[in-house]
Amino acid sequence: MPIDLYLMAAFYCIAGITHFTHTRFFEYAVPKVLIYRRFIALFSGLLEIFIAIGLLYAPTRSMTALFLMFFLVAIYPANIVQINYYSKKYKISKWILWAIRFPMQLGLIYWSYQYV
Repeated sequence: MPIDLYLMAAFYCIAGITHFTHTRFFEYAVPKVLIYRRFIALFSGLLEIFIAIGLLYAPTRSMTALFLMFFLVAIYPANIVQINYYSKKYKISKWILWAIRFPMQLGLIYWSYQYV
């Protein structure tokens, strides 16, 4: 298995675990129009842990990578919430944060696509 696959799995496993260790942070990232924000934050963390496992298991890798691509698109509204929050908190232009976060999200999607 390529080293980047292990890195990707580790990245999503750690990200998933942090949903449980820093739940409030992720809960606030869930757009306020949604109900059960805490559940969504925890559930998305659980999904990230399952994604990590699915990427490492050859028979499920392709389907997991495809699911991950859709997942990354689905959670992007949480990134928008965080951009708005941090731009106000640290008095940074939203455009600077967008210029960092949007290409990063596209990169993560492309990285996932390598295993579809």
